Amino acid sequence: MAVKIPIAKLERRKGVEMPVLKRESSMRAASKVLHEPAYILHSQPYSETSLLLDVFTRHHGRISVLAKGAKRPYTQWRASLFQTFQTLSLAYTGKAQVKTLLDLEWVGGIPMLQGAALMAGFYMNEWMRRALALDDPHSSLFDAYQHSLADLSLSPANEHAAALRGFESALLRELGYGVPLHMASGDIQADACYVLNDDGHEWLLWRETSMPQDRVWVHGQTLIDMQHNQYHATQTALESKRVLRFFLHRHIGAQPLNTRQLLINLNKLTLL
Repeated sequence: MAVKIPIAKLERRKGVEMPVLKRESSMRAASKVLHEPAYILHSQPYSETSLLLDVFTRHHGRISVLAKGAKRPYTQWRASLFQTFQTLSLAYTGKAQVKTLLDLEWVGGIPMLQGAALMAGFYMNEWMRRALALDDPHSSLFDAYQHSLADLSLSPANEHAAALRGFESALLRELGYGVPLHMASGDIQADACYVLNDDGHEWLLWRETSMPQDRVWVHGQTLIDMQHNQYHATQTALESKRVLRFFLHRHIGAQPLNTRQLLINLNKLTLL
């Protein structure tokens, strides 16, 4: 009667040190990511005991991570770790679209968002979830997002709109849809008015006395302020919001944001 010899023993008899097992171990190690700076954009229940996390990381972009057992009474993770807008250190494994959470630690550094700042944060998260593909790194956008969160948490409410305009500009730029802020020839004049040409790639000097109702237009000072990422002046705040909204809808989609609709229902739409 033939005796079956385990593969591992058979490999050792041939003088080979378990190459199959070594290969599997190497693959597992290669798919493991440790100490990755991250923010949770959204979380939702996954089965009775787990959470499915939409996470934005510095080096790996937006990823989907399964936190197994996160809802159990005696889980290793505190429930507060899964809140949005907290700076986290993330460890996960897996090569599939949905990764598996290994560890999650609070890093801190940014005060918790509250009130209008909290709604502004949800607004940023909603745009990123709509615009960013999974597993596509955007380290510059990660830095811009982190900087915007700090601005929202530390600045008074009347400066939140400026933080959002800076973030919207960074998002479009990172996606390759940067807003044109210069003329093809000549310099922008602060007191002149400009309209966007039909293909949306260039500003044209507007010489009429009344502004067009069917075109995107701005004052030159607004374009100059946007070049320097300055959005605090009243005129610039209003016009840059209109310009950036046009490009966001054009390149990412015009479907209404849930956050914006909620503020409309609450009659508190001022900065979004």
